[in-house]
Amino acid sequence: MTEPQANTAAVVVALISPFFGQYAIVLFAALAGALWPLSAASTATRRDGALLLLRLVATSAALTGFVAWMLEQRLGFPASKAMAPVAFLISAVGDRWRDILDSVVARVRATITGGQ
Repeated sequence: MTEPQANTAAVVVALISPFFGQYAIVLFAALAGALWPLSAASTATRRDGALLLLRLVATSAALTGFVAWMLEQRLGFPASKAMAPVAFLISAVGDRWRDILDSVVARVRATITGGQ
C-alpha cells in the first residue's frame, strides 16, 4: 500500500502542472544552460558558484518570456515552443553578454560607415 503523502503529492502535481508546467520547463532549461558557464568559471568558493548559477537562472527566467514573445511577433514562431530553447541560450551565454553586444555594435558601425 502506498503512503498517503505520495498520493497527495501526485494529486497536487497533477492539479497544478497545467499552470506551472511551462515555468518548470523554463527553469530546467535555464539551469541546464547555466551549467556550461559555471563549469568554465573559476569560482573561489562553492558560494560563488552557487551565486553565479542563481544569477544566470534568474536572468534567464526574467528575460525568456519577453524574448519568446518577440520571436513570436517578429518571426511567427510560437512563444510556447520557443521558451525552453530561449531560456537555455540566455543562460548558456552567461557573462559573455558584453562581448556579444560589442560585436553587434561593431557590425552596426561597419554597416553605417560603409565597412571602413
